[in-house]
Amino acid sequence: MSEELEDSKKLQVDKLDISTPSPPSSLSSPSPILPHSSNEEGLEELAWSLEASVGEFKLILARCNYLRLRSRLVKGLRQLTDIDVRIVNLKRTDKSLYGMIAEEVKDNPTDALMVFYLETVDNLKQMLSATNQVREEFRKRFHFPVVLWVTDDVLPQLVRSASDFESWATTTEFAIATDELTATLKEDTDALFATALAADAYCLGWQMGYLRRREVITALQDLQGRGYELEPVLKASVEFVLGQDAYLTNQIEQALKYYHQSLSYWQSSIDTNQLSIKKPKIYSSNTPLSPPILSAPPLLPNSKFRMGVILFYIGLCYFQQAQRYRLKSVIFLQKAKKYFQQSINIFVRANRPNLVAKFINPLGEVLQRLEDWSELKKIAQQSLDLQHLYGNPLRVAQAYGFLAEVASSQNQFARTKQYAYQALHNIAKAPSGQLQHRALYLLLLAIAERYLDQKPRAVKHLQMARDIGSLDNPHQYIRILQALREVYWEQYRYLEAFLVKLEQRSIEQQYGFRAFIGAGIIQPQRQAKLIVETLHTSSIQAASVLETVAPEMSASGRGKDVERLVEKIARPDCKMIVIHGYSGVGKSSLVQAGLVPALKHSSIGLQEIVPVKVRTYTNWIYELGKLLVQALNTKGIQFGIEEKMVKNNYQFPFLIPESPEQILDLLRQSEWRNLRIVLIFDQFEEFFFVYDSATKRKQFFEFMGDCLNILSVKVILSLREDYLHYLLECNRLPSMNIINNDILSKNILYKLDNFASSDAKSLIERLTKHSNFHLEASFIEQLVQDLSAKYGEVRPIELQVVGAQLQTENITTLIEYENRGPKQELVKRYMQEVVEDCGDINRQVAELILYLLTDEKGTRPLKTRSELETDLRALSLEELSKETNQLDLVLRIFVEAGIVVLIPESPADRYQLVHDYLAAFIQKQQKPKINELIAELKKERSQRKLSEDKLNRIYRKVLFSTLIALGIFTLLAVAAIGFAWE
Repeated sequence: MSEELEDSKKLQVDKLDISTPSPPSSLSSPSPILPHSSNEEGLEELAWSLEASVGEFKLILARCNYLRLRSRLVKGLRQLTDIDVRIVNLKRTDKSLYGMIAEEVKDNPTDALMVFYLETVDNLKQMLSATNQVREEFRKRFHFPVVLWVTDDVLPQLVRSASDFESWATTTEFAIATDELTATLKEDTDALFATALAADAYCLGWQMGYLRRREVITALQDLQGRGYELEPVLKASVEFVLGQDAYLTNQIEQALKYYHQSLSYWQSSIDTNQLSIKKPKIYSSNTPLSPPILSAPPLLPNSKFRMGVILFYIGLCYFQQAQRYRLKSVIFLQKAKKYFQQSINIFVRANRPNLVAKFINPLGEVLQRLEDWSELKKIAQQSLDLQHLYGNPLRVAQAYGFLAEVASSQNQFARTKQYAYQALHNIAKAPSGQLQHRALYLLLLAIAERYLDQKPRAVKHLQMARDIGSLDNPHQYIRILQALREVYWEQYRYLEAFLVKLEQRSIEQQYGFRAFIGAGIIQPQRQAKLIVETLHTSSIQAASVLETVAPEMSASGRGKDVERLVEKIARPDCKMIVIHGYSGVGKSSLVQAGLVPALKHSSIGLQEIVPVKVRTYTNWIYELGKLLVQALNTKGIQFGIEEKMVKNNYQFPFLIPESPEQILDLLRQSEWRNLRIVLIFDQFEEFFFVYDSATKRKQFFEFMGDCLNILSVKVILSLREDYLHYLLECNRLPSMNIINNDILSKNILYKLDNFASSDAKSLIERLTKHSNFHLEASFIEQLVQDLSAKYGEVRPIELQVVGAQLQTENITTLIEYENRGPKQELVKRYMQEVVEDCGDINRQVAELILYLLTDEKGTRPLKTRSELETDLRALSLEELSKETNQLDLVLRIFVEAGIVVLIPESPADRYQLVHDYLAAFIQKQQKPKINELIAELKKERSQRKLSEDKLNRIYRKVLFSTLIALGIFTLLAVAAIGFAWE
């Protein structure tokens, strides 16, 4: 969205001046209306204040809600004063007002400076808070007046978040006359309707519409404050704009409310009976068409066309609802189909095939989701004919994609392949940025190849689709993963199939489709882009995908932990934090899904926080250097060429730091660039597995001490509680004086505990509601009681494992739980599912390995791979244990599933069940089954041995008979030779 918003500003603002945006060619601009007398007085006062303050800092607030009025005011100001007034236009991603101003005047001083677009900044509260913290720096460094242009929305935020800074300001207000306001309101709403029809995209409009919508909303508030009642036609137009704004801020229910209110007026203003068309007209190559009219200047949209536009956007809202609420998706899809069809009917009736071509494809998407193949085939063919005449390559490709879906549903895979290739051919002609569509057509191509027995090609194309990513369309990405997993499974590639399954679950958790992830690490929450291609162009985008703190954190009480950790990081006396807790308490999830996204959205004074999380320690220097470079790249710092500075682009002569000294140099230089680097070493106990002596660990600890002595750098370690004592080695280093040579002090340690019962209940309620996996209240009470029965608190790992199995089996009521539970049975089936993921041919080995990782006492011994192989042989499984790949595959899947932990050690790695309760469970629940399995294997082996003995006896008899026959033959031959000799 940021690029589109900046483009929008460029249409209306020049770097040195602000100009009124040009309306569509069909709209006549009203003649400029000069500011009324109070504005003239305010402008003169502003000019006088600027001239009087040259050479010293003065803060002036110019209160004005309208860009066009600002434009005229700035032009008038330039006529009233000769001083150099510089203009700074903020971007929505900016975080530091002080930093932006300092950068602007660093090499080019000015007499005065104006700041525009505070109202567009994403995290304005954070910017204003940071401004308040460094307010004295404004007085020290800026010897010129600064004018902040603020709106009625921005000013209260400034007072709340930067009260000390705001107290220095004088305020000048500028207003706009009511008649001009209503004229502007009409012009803006007419322009948005006209653009919605004339643009090549479904213009919900970040490019042209964002600033217009802001002005419309502000004008409406102003007029309401003056007690002015809008005319019905203008009110309906404004409601359409309010609906657009609500949709683009993901307030779908509110958008529907506004759209329906607007629709009611337009329906009453025309004869709706004339629009009642039961069947849409089908355009084909044989249907006479009016000449193309897209090239003609757009007409001011009449009531009928406005009604068609609003019907379409209502359908788009219901389509979005279907994406969000999967359990009710069919209901919402049916509603979307109804409104899309009504919209198309209007444009068919008006003989506007170009508009039919523009708006028809979303109806195809709805029919595709409803699996209404016969209707989709008709719409797809109609769309294809229209798109060749009026559409663009993207829409042509989508029509071929619909035909491919239809052919695939009818098992016509050769035709599916043909249509998919046509879609890919056309999408290649479209502007870049349409990757989600290319991924869909690769998926359809792979589906066809799979059933045409071309599985290697299917895998190749599915992997290409997977590489495109998940951000634009998570539902489609999940579909790709499902198809890829099925092909892997058919090829007996069980490990790859299982890894794809884990990725699928992770995506479902991130986007709120899955309540519980199982034994995996929780990821930050993401919100999918709105369905706006559905919007068929890369120039119009919806809300971008942002990583935010996962609801698992805020709903479980972990949100408070995140807040405390961020607060500690902000404190100058806190250089280091050691997060510790027992296995399965959720340390990695807290870091990944809570702390990292929270830090990315935080700043400390002038400093922007840059978290760098390390998880692999085999070569920690390379890994840390690589991740640090990646993080700095996002801040405009470039690597690989000679160091220099061009605005915010800093460059270095290496691609990746190759030594601790180079990393330290990067960290030091980041400090004067106002970046606060937070180094996070997660699952740090694995560092001790790799570096098994104090001598080997010394280099890292010395490096860590040097990091702590860099003012802006913070270090966080996260590790299991039973490895804390290893950190005592740090206390011997002189560099640890900065933490008083006491790394285990209470000021550094941060313990993470299990969930309290109340927090677990709140978490279950929040997650199940968020993912539309609704559980009965009585069921939640019983579940929490069962999970906390032993310890009085709930273990996060157990909650996730049990919850994942509940969702897999769709158990939502207390009765179902009582019949198919309790939690022990759910854990049993969860583990059985992991065993099944190993494949049928590996099932016996998988079950036995779980058994061998326990003992009679119900504990979980550490075992090497060779020890497990020896144990398998002892259980009469020599043949199975000889299959090295089989044993390694099972162990890898168990480790990835989170039920077995791999502990790298010297001379050999060891394996251990991840939790004690699993060991006791396996001994109690699985031992009879395991004994039965062993007996069965021994019986099979005995039968196999008997069969082999029988074969050996037959072989010996045959061999003996053969030898006798051969002896007789030899005697006869000798005798024959003797007779011949005589």
